[in-house]
Amino acid sequence: MSSRLSEVFFSFAGQECRGISPLYCSLAEAVAADEALLQIAGQAPAGQPVPNLLFAAVQYLLVADPTHPLAEYYATCTAEPKDPTQAFPAFKDFVLSHQREIIELLQTRLVQTNEVRRCAFLLPAFQFALRHYEPRPVALLEIGCSAGLNLLWDRYRYDYDESGDVYGFYGDLSSPVLITAEFCADRPAVLSDPMPTVSERIGVDLNVIDTSLPAEADWLRALIWPEHHWRRCLMDAAIKRRSEFDLDLRNGNGFAQVEEIATEVPLDSLLCIYHTHVANQISQAERESFLKTLNQLGQQRDLVHIFNNLHDALLRLQIYRDGQQSEIPLANTDGHGDWIEWLA
Repeated sequence: MSSRLSEVFFSFAGQECRGISPLYCSLAEAVAADEALLQIAGQAPAGQPVPNLLFAAVQYLLVADPTHPLAEYYATCTAEPKDPTQAFPAFKDFVLSHQREIIELLQTRLVQTNEVRRCAFLLPAFQFALRHYEPRPVALLEIGCSAGLNLLWDRYRYDYDESGDVYGFYGDLSSPVLITAEFCADRPAVLSDPMPTVSERIGVDLNVIDTSLPAEADWLRALIWPEHHWRRCLMDAAIKRRSEFDLDLRNGNGFAQVEEIATEVPLDSLLCIYHTHVANQISQAERESFLKTLNQLGQQRDLVHIFNNLHDALLRLQIYRDGQQSEIPLANTDGHGDWIEWLA
């Protein structure tokens, strides 16, 4: 167990954190070589991204009581954090002294980051998909919705060159939530298409997060890496925006329940099923069963399927129209939504 988990932490440091989170990069490399901490991290349930879960559990507890010396290394606890490469001794002491609480969080919480900035690539993805159909109301079904913040992708304002020029904004121009991102090349023309009418907003997650509860909102914030202050600010703005809408959020396995939920959506609405950075957490058998169900549904009604991490990291679109199915690679995207390489 510890050898395999050690490789997971080394990979996390090199592939996900280097150049993005100096603190987590340094800590992940050190944890990978520490048997005691690997044993604690190994208490996480199968299928969960263990480094993300461990670091979120630590940050969740630390922010709630920032009196431990470890707080001096976290940008969430101090305006001038110390050298991240020197943080591990304090980190290990914190984990060992809070072992019971951390294991409880590992076993009861999930990595379900509601990365609002991913809406920056959902907007053009949906607009591109809707060009393949006659105008009609759309019913959104997000699998792995977390707190449901990305069910409101059409209710945010977007700036793709960070110019601040109002004429360069897209989406809901009256929205107080502004999402910035960058296209690696030209922006797709679909960004200027009118917003659709959304008839339903349904989200399914193994553990829906109720952001009206402070402890739940704090867990979402703990999943954001310490140096990424702008991500926390955006999430807080989206949480406030979300309070203005009545979303249909349900606990359950959306991949297994998609057929049941689809029966609730009227045929005159275009069913739009989407999930981002979730499918890598389910088995191959579950993926195959899900895709088989979609194919069966696509014989009965028109629907859209937008996803990544099912076959590969690309954002992809499956179109089911008049009983015919086609698939289009849409974009290569940054996991946090910072940049988009549009391919469609």
